[in-house]
Amino acid sequence: MLKDPFALDEIAARTWCRPGEELLWRIGPRRGHVASDIAGRRSAPHHAGDRIAAPRLEAPDWPVPSEPVGEGRYHGDEWAHDPSIWAQARAGDPRAAAARCADGLAAGQADAWLVLSAQRLAVVVAESHAPEPAAGGWLARAKSFAENAVPGSRTEDVALTTLWEIPGSSIHHFDAVPAGREIEPQWFGLIAFHDGSVLMVRVDGKVAAESVVSAGAGVFAP
Repeated sequence: MLKDPFALDEIAARTWCRPGEELLWRIGPRRGHVASDIAGRRSAPHHAGDRIAAPRLEAPDWPVPSEPVGEGRYHGDEWAHDPSIWAQARAGDPRAAAARCADGLAAGQADAWLVLSAQRLAVVVAESHAPEPAAGGWLARAKSFAENAVPGSRTEDVALTTLWEIPGSSIHHFDAVPAGREIEPQWFGLIAFHDGSVLMVRVDGKVAAESVVSAGAGVFAP
């Protein structure tokens, strides 16, 4: 698992960013589950099912969501008080941007990073280079990478793989929002898409939430 954000920046610059592209914001590795409210169906944790090809990663040892949140028995944003929930996606259609982003985050599990550049928003995971590509497509290659990865390997031996991405032009706006029903709110960075779907990501306080807005300004810069 890649835990160092500065190492992530280095790897992204070398293996993921296009010419002239640089990261504006990144958050990870994940520290909890993704909840979803998609087409009237609530899930916590969200599961990608077979909607996205992903590496076989070890299931994270995270606390399970509380029973009311796991069963969708909450009102409004009460789910924000469950510390096991790291993000929430809301969409009217499972093909909407926030829903597909939730698929990518669910597939990447504890290894997933959410990254933003002026060109795109993406879910990425880091993987060690295999000596030779394994036969059988992406899943076989990912398994080979996982089996041959050496903990603590140099960043020169690691690349980023995209599980999901969308052009920056698909994003409507960014916001910093308080959530929950307590005196001290839980703060989230909010990404709203033109299709009406929304992704909320838990951050450490109001300043961190506002940093999402500041980074998002780079997407709409002339």
